[in-house]
Amino acid sequence: MIEEFDQANNHGNDTCSPIGTKVRMQRANGFRILEMYEDAEEELSKISPEDRLGRNVLTMNLAVRQDAEDWSSMLKTARILRHQYPDTSEWWIAEAYALRRSESLEAAHEVLLDAEKRHIRDACIKYNLACYSCQKGDVEKALRYLLKAVELDAKYKKLALADDDLTEMRVVLLKLGFSAESLSNED
Repeated sequence: MIEEFDQANNHGNDTCSPIGTKVRMQRANGFRILEMYEDAEEELSKISPEDRLGRNVLTMNLAVRQDAEDWSSMLKTARILRHQYPDTSEWWIAEAYALRRSESLEAAHEVLLDAEKRHIRDACIKYNLACYSCQKGDVEKALRYLLKAVELDAKYKKLALADDDLTEMRVVLLKLGFSAESLSNED
């Protein structure tokens, strides 16, 4: 039934109109929310080839693959986004996230070090570098990155206490005043 509707909307053509792409994106997102990842990917695969490399379609593709924990596929999509939009820090972070899970923490750390050069004042990159440094056993460097992240955006003070990647630093953070009580006043 859906296929018949799609063919009617496209007048029998295999290519999709922008409306077709929008509808397929909505369907894919619905399937993603329902954790029906194969169905979401199928919807995305039916988007016209000229639209598949568009930012919104790639972003949805990345979200589906992240939610499905398909790290190697997520990595491919994140790299495309990072190369197409290098001035957007979130694609560097997404690549590092997928790289950490599909290959290694070290490789992910290297991507974030490159990202930091381009995005000097990005708190999220600094926060992730703190997490990766802590996981690599360099608590001192992790603390420096974390303090820079907090200086740029206070929300990372709250996130740090709950982050499993920063467990090794928890005692130090509490001594520095990172506490649930002091944070509840900042909300």
